[in-house]
This record gives sequence, C-alpha cells and structure tokens, in this order.
Amino acid sequence: MAELDPNRTPGTVISAVAAGTVVVPFLMVYAFLFIARGAFVNVDQPDITSSRTGETIAGLIALGFLLIVLVGIGRLLNGRGRWLFLLGQSIALGLSVDFLFDSSTGEPQVPAVVLTGSLVAIVLACLPTSWAWVRLDEAEMAPERQTAD
Repeated sequence: MAELDPNRTPGTVISAVAAGTVVVPFLMVYAFLFIARGAFVNVDQPDITSSRTGETIAGLIALGFLLIVLVGIGRLLNGRGRWLFLLGQSIALGLSVDFLFDSSTGEPQVPAVVLTGSLVAIVLACLPTSWAWVRLDEAEMAPERQTAD
C-alpha cells in the first residue's frame, strides 16, 4: 500500500476532525479546573463531588478523555485508524445526551453544541471517502509488506 499524501486528505476527514474538536476546549477547561480545585486550591464546597480527591479524580478522567480525543483525531488525520476517533466522539455524544436531558447539570446550550459536533463528526468519519482514507490495520498490512520486499 502506498504512503498517504497528507496534501490530499479528503474534505470529509478534515470536516470530521473539525467537528470533533468541539469537545476539546471544554475538556481542557474542565480538566484544569477540577485538578486545580482538587489538588491545589482549597474550596469550601467541591463542585461535582463531595471531596477534593473526587474533584482531582474527575479532572484526571477529563484529562484522560481529552488525550483519547486528541490521539483519535491524529490517527484519523494520518489515515492510521478511525476507531479511537469514533470511540471518543461516541463517548462525547453519549455524555452530551445525558447532560442535555439532566436539568441538574446546568443549561442545555453546551451539551447541545457538543452533541451536534460529535454527531456530525461521527457521520463524516463514516462516509466512504473518509473510510477509504484510513489505512488497513497492521495485521492486514503485514502480508503486503512481505510481498513488496
């Protein structure tokens, strides 16, 4: 299989990545705030848990999710895989649906934006042109490499 030319990345892949980045700024802010509130800043009333440790753990979970989303974006753009991208966007979609219908999580504007971005990203990443951009996984590529040598 020939190397992918990054100058010819399909518009559907670029659009999927653009839509998928909607969740990134929120994750960055939440990870920073929860880690800071849990580990460094003394607060009288923790925001989403009942302890400082809980706040730190929530921030670390947000940071881990941010890394999944960013690595998934990189893998899709480089044609190396779509599954991590789809996993990250599916988690964002599911959480935003939950937050959208749970009035105790605040106003519905942010979850609605994240839901829309994640849904658009999933649809665009599954279109045939995006599907064709992604390389075969390593196990499927191994026989081709052996015959090329």
